[in-house]
Amino acid sequence: MDKEFLHKSGNNTQVKFGRGSYLSVPMTENSTERFIIRDYRHGGLLGKLFGGVFLNGNRPLKELFTSETASQRGVPSAEVIAIAKRRLWGLFYKAKFISKEIDGAVDMVEFLKKSSPEFIQTYKKPVIFALVKLIRNMHEAGIYHADLHLKNVLLKKDSTGKFTAYIIDLDKSVVLDKLDIQQRIRNLLRLDRSLEKLRWLSGKDYKSNVPVSLDDKPGESLNQKIATISKTDRIRFFKAYMLFDSAIDKNWKMYIRQYPSHHSLHKFWWRVSGLSRSNPEKGKLQGKSFLKFLFVNSVI
Repeated sequence: MDKEFLHKSGNNTQVKFGRGSYLSVPMTENSTERFIIRDYRHGGLLGKLFGGVFLNGNRPLKELFTSETASQRGVPSAEVIAIAKRRLWGLFYKAKFISKEIDGAVDMVEFLKKSSPEFIQTYKKPVIFALVKLIRNMHEAGIYHADLHLKNVLLKKDSTGKFTAYIIDLDKSVVLDKLDIQQRIRNLLRLDRSLEKLRWLSGKDYKSNVPVSLDDKPGESLNQKIATISKTDRIRFFKAYMLFDSAIDKNWKMYIRQYPSHHSLHKFWWRVSGLSRSNPEKGKLQGKSFLKFLFVNSVI
C-alpha cells in the first residue's frame, strides 16, 4: 500500500475492528467511497507466535477465488479490489486483502451494540429473515464459511426499511459441489456459538449500567440487548433456514434433537481461559497463565 497515499488520507483513514483491526480508507482523497485493507493473520496460537507471517501457499488467491464465486452466484458480499502479497525472505510472505467497503452496513455485533432493545425487539424477525436468506444462498452456492461468526455478517437497512445481510472474510472458506446437511448445520452452530459467546461475555450478572453506545438510554447494557434474542428466535431462525425456498427437510425438528446447541464444552473453556464478563469486547485474563490462555483461544 502506498504510504504517501495513506499519509495524504490523514484523518479520513479509519481503524475498525472485527476479529482484528483493519483500515478503512477513501478511494481517493475526497471520495465518499471507501475500501477496506485487511492484513492476513494466523488465528489462535499460531497468531500469537507468527502474527501475519506465512510460509509459501496461495491463501490470498484462494480467498479471491471464493469471493468471486460468491459474487458470480449472487451471494451478497464485499467487492474485491485487489490482493497484495509481499515476500519477506525465502518462502515467507505477508499479504493484504483489499475490498470495497459496503456503505451503511455494520457487523452484527455493532448492530446489537448500537440498537436499542426496543429496536431489536421490533425488527428481529426481518433481521432473522435477512440472515436466513444470506446463509441459505451461500450454502446453495456451495460455499462453506470457515469462520461464520457475528463479526463476519454485515447488516444494512435501506430507506424503505428493508434489511440486507452480507457475508465477509471468506479466508480459508471452501467452494464445494454441494454442502451436505452435516456441513450446513456445523456452519449454523458456529454462528450460534458466536452469539452465545457474546451473551456469555456480556454476562447474565453483568452489573454495569454504562451504555455501550452514545445513543443508548441510561441502564441499557449489551446483555439487556442480547436478552431480547430468545431461544424461540434461534429455533425460528433454524426453521426458516430449513424451509427457505426449496425445503431441505420438512422434518426440521429432528435436527434440533440431533444437534444440541448448548455449547457446554466451549463454555467450559471460556471459564477456564478467564474470559472476563466485564469487557465484552476483548475479555481479559484473571489469574490464568498466559500459556493456558493461548491454548484455549487456539481451540475456540
